[in-house]
Amino acid sequence: MNHQLKTWHEFVETRDAGILDDLLADNVMFHSPFVWKPKEGKLMTAAILTTVAKVFDDFSYIREIAGGNVFGLEFRARIGDLSMHGIDLIEFNDDGKIIDFEVMIRPANALQALGTTMSKKLTEKGLV
Repeated sequence: MNHQLKTWHEFVETRDAGILDDLLADNVMFHSPFVWKPKEGKLMTAAILTTVAKVFDDFSYIREIAGGNVFGLEFRARIGDLSMHGIDLIEFNDDGKIIDFEVMIRPANALQALGTTMSKKLTEKGLV
């Protein structure tokens, strides 16, 4: 496992937002499973990632697929009583910063519940 990916796993375990400040590139693109157009920038991406880290229950990665600077991390989690299965696609630049982060989640009912909860939380933060 590369150093940057270890740092990502540290964020997932601790939910320490300070870790993201060093890990995300200023121009990072975040591809949400809810909207077609990606969100751009470190501030928005960090807000989304720290919020979702608080919303997920029983989050765990179950498989990693690596190819150069790109990683596919398969995960399982819950939101309320709904189980979900998803993939985080994370691309690092040559400086070790995340430049692209894409999330895919199934089934649809868990994705909808996540979308509702995330929209509420991000609205409370003034980000939507």
